[in-house]
Parts: sequence; structure tokens; C-alpha cells
Amino acid sequence: MKTFENLGLRPDLVSALHEQGFSAPTEIQTRAIPTILNGKDLIGLSQTGTGKTLAFSLPILQKVNEERYVQALVLCPTRELAEQILLEVRKVISKNSGLRAVAVYGGADIQRQIYSLKRGANIVIGTPGRVLDHISRKTLKLGLVSTVVLDEADEMLNMGFRNDIETILRATPEERQTIMFSATMSKDILAITKKYMNKPETIQVGTPNATISNIKQTYFICPKDKKKRALHALLNELPRGRTIVFCNTKKMVDGVQVYLRKMGFMALALHGDMPQNVRKRVMNEYKSEPNNILVTTDIAARGIDVKDIISVINFDLPQNNEYYIHRVGRTGRAGASGNAYTLLNTPEQVQDLQEIEKKTKSKITLSTLTLNGNTESARPQKPQKQGKKLNIKSREKRAIMCGRGERTNSKSGSVNVRGGSKLGNKKRTLRQTHRSKIHY
Repeated sequence: MKTFENLGLRPDLVSALHEQGFSAPTEIQTRAIPTILNGKDLIGLSQTGTGKTLAFSLPILQKVNEERYVQALVLCPTRELAEQILLEVRKVISKNSGLRAVAVYGGADIQRQIYSLKRGANIVIGTPGRVLDHISRKTLKLGLVSTVVLDEADEMLNMGFRNDIETILRATPEERQTIMFSATMSKDILAITKKYMNKPETIQVGTPNATISNIKQTYFICPKDKKKRALHALLNELPRGRTIVFCNTKKMVDGVQVYLRKMGFMALALHGDMPQNVRKRVMNEYKSEPNNILVTTDIAARGIDVKDIISVINFDLPQNNEYYIHRVGRTGRAGASGNAYTLLNTPEQVQDLQEIEKKTKSKITLSTLTLNGNTESARPQKPQKQGKKLNIKSREKRAIMCGRGERTNSKSGSVNVRGGSKLGNKKRTLRQTHRSKIHY
């Protein structure tokens, strides 16, 4: 059995890891740490939740010295991920080492960041745009950087940061060590590796999309104008626990959050238009209560470490199929089970989900969600508000298409979503459903 002790790490780092409850390295840590300590360039292909932050931060902490200049730079796509990496690094920095790590990202007070950089930083963690801003202001000098990490490289490229990344890499010494972590290997990533990396060693951990193999995936078809009602009904029947609802636009996030609040749910909103201090407060509040619901854009699909998320709901099907994987991967982490639900409203969306099913080699099952008159919130955290009567015509009281075995209690007006078929309906996978005619 591999231990942190036999990976070549200093005793003080190993001791800090044990104090934080890390008893044994993950696979990516076991394979990457010795390679990075040996000074080799590295491409690490792994999904989120595999422990890659420590895989690159531990060797960096061992290699940097206490002199106050920037020796390591970590680039990542979002502010939240930058803060998360900073937190992980600070957990294992020896209290007596004198090493300092600083995070720089947009949406935060740049003067405070300038002050922190002027005090001296050994490790800088930042988003590409803000790092470039500091370079142009001459408040961040990279001429002595020995290690550069591109974390979530595929996401940074998807967000259009390729030119920024290349500009930053050109501002660092050619003889630096370059480390890249990515969930996928695209043409753009290959181009960067050929241009800026020196004979990198490639490590792939697990099989692609393995992080969603233990997640039960279900989808529903409903008319577009009844999606919020369908979401309401679904949330009423899901087990209580921390939940994320993904929307494609900031406007939709705000609309869904307001609707759920009116229905009595403890719903929080998160998107890129919010100031950084508000985003931070929202995440802290979300983590503080086990039954909170976070309504968000894809800003929360990558790199946000929140444990015990039991359900992920795609209110909108993501525009990029890769994001389906990242969204669903927010649940079922560290070997736990999880559930993912998707609301669809067009045949074209069914086709898109079919492609996702093929790509991930997973089973996405059609299910039925029935809307009935007096749907009420089942969450008792706040005073319950009487649900609005939906006034759905009898022909619309049928299932909001999709599925298998649900049952409606006509007296109470409640909706029951069941995993099995008690009404004789056979379970159908997406491929089977796609071949049948869809009615609205």
C-alpha cells in the first residue's frame, strides 16, 4: 500500500497531511507526486474529485524556498477554484516555514491583491485575466517562476482563455516545469503541450467519465412553460439533502431561485454577475445547511468542492455536452452514490442527451413526473406557503412525459416519483425512448 511517506515528501508535509485527516494518497497523487518532484513536465488526465490539487501543490511546497519572490504559478478557470486551491495549499503549509500563497482573481479588490503581492508571495494562484492584469501593472513578476500549473486546462480553453494563457506562459522562463491537469484531451490542449511543454509524461487516472458511473441518471420530458412546476413537483419527492439545480443563463437562475423561494424552499442563487463577496457568502451559506438548494449556472460545475450533494438537477440541458458530465459529477463523489435528473422539452434535446448517453456509456432512464392540483413544498425549514393551484386541464394531468411507475394521490394532491414500475410500465433507457414518438 502506498503512503505519503514513501512518495518522497518531507516529514513536515506528511505530518500536516495526517493532521488534516489524509491517511493515504489517491491514485493521481501516487503517480504524479514523484514525477513532479523529479522535475518532469506532466499532463494529468483525471476527473474532478480525484485529489489532483494536492497532487501538484505538495511537490510545489517541497520545492519552493522561503525567499519572497514568485516561484510557482497556478492558473485556473474560476474565482471559486482559485480560492479552493489556496485553502488546500494553506492547510499543508508548515506554520514555521515562512512560505506564503496568494490568490488573485477578478471581482475582488485589486488593491488588496497588490498589497499581498508586494508583501511577497512564493506561490500565486489566479485566473488568467487577473494574472494578466497584474502583469501589465507590473505588480506580478514571473521572471523567476520555476513551476507553472494549468489546472482544469480544458475548461480554461472552453472559456476562451487560450490567448491569455499563452501570453502568461511567454512571460515565464523557458526552462520552467509545466504541469497540466485536464479532464479531456482536446486539439487545443495538444497544441499547447507541443508548444510550451518539454517531453511531458502523461498520466491518466481512471476511465473517461468514470465519475458518473455510480450515479443514477433520470430524465423527464415536460412542456417548456411547465418546467418550473415540474421542478417543484420533483423537489417535493426527492430525499432531503443538499441539491444543485443547473440553469444555462443568469436570468433563468434568478427566476428559478425566486420561484423556489415562493414555494417555500431554501434556495440560493449563484452566477457570474454577482460580486465576489456575495458569491463567497452564498457558497458559505450553501455549505452550512445540509438541505439547501443551490440554483446556479455552470460556474459551479467545475472545481467547487462541496461534499454530500445528493441530487443534481439539470433544469436546462447544458449547451456543451462536456458540462453534463461535470454537472452530474457534483454528486456521487468519493465513491458515494448520487442522483441526477434532467428536464427536457424538445425532441432535439432528447437527441442531445442520447449522444451524451453514448459518450459516457451510461444509462439515462426515462421517468414520469405527474403534476396535480395542490402541490405543496415538503421542506419544513421555512414556514410553508400554500402552493398555488395549478389549474392543469385533465388532459394535462397526464405524466409530464417520461416514464415509469409514478403514482398520484388524488386526495392529497401529492406527487410520487418511483424508481420501479408498479403500473406495468417497463423501464426504458434513453436509446429506447428516442426511437418512440414523443407527444406534447
